[in-house]
Amino acid sequence: MIVNAEMATLGSCLISREALTTTYEALGIEDFSSAKHKKIFQTISALIEENVAVDLVILTERLQGKGILENIGGITYLTQLINSVPNVQNIEHYNSLVKKNSNQEKIKTVLQNLKMENISIEEALSEISNIPTVEVKEETLKTLLKNTLLTSAKGVAHRFKISDLNHYLGGVDRGEIITIGGFTSQGKTSLAIQLAIDFIDMDETKKVLYLTSEMTPLETARRILGNLMPKNVMDFRKGIFNKSESEALNDIAEIVGESWNLNIKKVFEIADIKKYVRQYKPDIVFVDYLQNLDRRGARSDYERTTGNIRDIQNLALNTETAIFVLSQLSREKTEIRKPKITDLRDSGRIEEVSNIVLLVYWENRMKLENPIRKGGETPEKFEVQIAKNRDGTVGSLILDFLPEYSQVKESIYESYDKD
Repeated sequence: MIVNAEMATLGSCLISREALTTTYEALGIEDFSSAKHKKIFQTISALIEENVAVDLVILTERLQGKGILENIGGITYLTQLINSVPNVQNIEHYNSLVKKNSNQEKIKTVLQNLKMENISIEEALSEISNIPTVEVKEETLKTLLKNTLLTSAKGVAHRFKISDLNHYLGGVDRGEIITIGGFTSQGKTSLAIQLAIDFIDMDETKKVLYLTSEMTPLETARRILGNLMPKNVMDFRKGIFNKSESEALNDIAEIVGESWNLNIKKVFEIADIKKYVRQYKPDIVFVDYLQNLDRRGARSDYERTTGNIRDIQNLALNTETAIFVLSQLSREKTEIRKPKITDLRDSGRIEEVSNIVLLVYWENRMKLENPIRKGGETPEKFEVQIAKNRDGTVGSLILDFLPEYSQVKESIYESYDKD
């Protein structure tokens, strides 16, 4: 039992800065019963005292440099520590368990010395009285409700720049999963990129991680630059730039590259997502897209998708990260219709775990009626259905879509009745 608590404590330190600070202040090296846990916490404490950030990569490098990485089980064991954390918010409870066990061991040592007549009764009583009693902290209903009120007064963690989305959803909170579903080539990626840009544009301190299993980081970066300029994304492919455009794009790259906490990575399987989330500790993650992720040992598309969305849910809850998951929908090739939540492909678990499900519908593209766009044309009509909203109402809204720029904006069309 105590080994599990020590693992949860150390794993929490590698996930959360708050947990790291709390643990450093509450525990000492001597409080850990396991020799390898003592070495790990001693190394973590040294990093803190040197004012060096603590994460899986840095800790692994330091332990390796000291020649003790393999002795504590290697990076496999450090990863196991992270995976052992049920909920990082319970760090005070884990610390209390570790401290309580440590104090009990100290008392046993005193009593053993007394039994062997190494100390007197008076000395034993004095030593025991100097060991503080530890109350194992658990969150009471009163504390939970009060913390909920304090949090609610601030609203959810992340607001949309598109006010119509806030009208229905109020924003996005930590630990939530938001699924963006759509048929092939319906603008899911463009909407995701727009939301990623909007979140950072509203608050440059936010850390956003964009993980793509479909495009290269270069392709994603093209769309971001096309959105910000704006510049037709096809021009990037063709190398069509005049001097002023090149200068403007270079300025954008300089400014955005310096100030934005945005990382774009290629992923192939769920393990890649976990790795990058632990490495970058983002506030918001975009996974583009679910059905393209591999899964070792999966024997069917259903098993693969179900296992992956379950792991994404656990990751969102354990790290309190808002995760947007893009998902393909199923349809007959000749069908021209709006999507339904039952179209989510390969697993019913997607609907089950999602706090919010957004379904996109680009009617002109579905009907193959959208002509080649060079830029400056009337925006395409882009419908977003709120098909599931665990804390609110469902409905639909209309946005403006400029696919050549990968831009999604507030619409000139009537979205809903703003009463």
